[in-house]
Amino acid sequence: MAALVAKVAGAYLETKWLWPRRHGLVAPFSFVLTDPRAQTLDARELQALARDLQHKLFGDKGEGEIALLTFEGNQNDVMRFAGVPNAQLKTLLNGGDDGAFAGRICKITPNGVSSIAPPGGPVAGEPPMEALRGAPSGPAPARTGYRGVFHTQRQIFVGNVAVWCEAGAISVYGLDEPVLDVHEADHDIPTLQGALGEIGRFQAGVMFLPINFAAAVKPSTRAELLPYLESLPRELRGRLAAGVYDTPRAPSFSALSQLKSFLDPFFGRIDLRVSDPAFQVDDLPPDFASSVTLLLPAGGEAARLAAITRFMRDAAGYRRKRIWQGVTDVRTRRELNAGIEYAVPFLSGPAITELLEVPTDVVPCSTLRLPLHDWSVKAEDAGVSKVA
Repeated sequence: MAALVAKVAGAYLETKWLWPRRHGLVAPFSFVLTDPRAQTLDARELQALARDLQHKLFGDKGEGEIALLTFEGNQNDVMRFAGVPNAQLKTLLNGGDDGAFAGRICKITPNGVSSIAPPGGPVAGEPPMEALRGAPSGPAPARTGYRGVFHTQRQIFVGNVAVWCEAGAISVYGLDEPVLDVHEADHDIPTLQGALGEIGRFQAGVMFLPINFAAAVKPSTRAELLPYLESLPRELRGRLAAGVYDTPRAPSFSALSQLKSFLDPFFGRIDLRVSDPAFQVDDLPPDFASSVTLLLPAGGEAARLAAITRFMRDAAGYRRKRIWQGVTDVRTRRELNAGIEYAVPFLSGPAITELLEVPTDVVPCSTLRLPLHDWSVKAEDAGVSKVA
């Protein structure tokens, strides 16, 4: 059902929500909509979408009923609303509002539009959303975030990489300098803790959890990591991958053996994350890793594009070893296009998805619509439309 809703709603928005307005699918059944020119949003404009979905899903005389919930608020609250739990969603659909979101919430059906917050209020953008915010919220706390992993040939998201987000970090694609994901050994444990609550919620896709190479080899740091790895659900081992970052270009056989024996009980696959595009893949033991992912260098775009070219020069060797290749920290459209041109199987980074507060499900997405959070972050306010 999610794929059908995404197809129908996406087709409607492509033809009706035109540039410079922007829209993007951010979670199953959830779209973010922005209009940088508008001071207010009119929920009645989306009633045609409700009618279209009603006809496509249930026909003219079907027993089901489509309801859209729209939220108009600041960016942090928009992201929270996109991932609202089902119980809270039902409360809102029934007209209840617990005050969890500072903004305007409207319910849209094929037959009408009503305001839930403020109760019984107007639906055409008055009073202004700013008057509904209440006290301004503080900066986002330090937390675990996610980047979707995109399969380029199938054009589908197949999993997520858990990343550590410093305090204040939000989705920022489109700014001059994107916030970079943090990869430090001190953050591995809090990242694991933050991801635990999300791992069991998604029934498909792979979750890549960061593990520092040196920390997984050194006995003292292994002992610190062990209790948190033991808390990972064993029944989901096949969908858990260790994203071993800071992997050296030519790791020793002894280090690889220690790494494998330590991680194998908890992870169904190992992804070696390297910074050297000339990584010595031929020296890896058979069946050691399922994938090798290149972290693009911190230099200019020319150096990053050259790294992709050099990395994919060894594609035949990776195929012989039956190891997938991936590229992460993809920041620009040129880098994305280079990954597609060189047939990099898996891509992740700010140009693929913006910083996600919850993992993305396995969901198809055209490369033309990347990044997944496709809205203008330079617009101060945004609205989210959620289909129920």
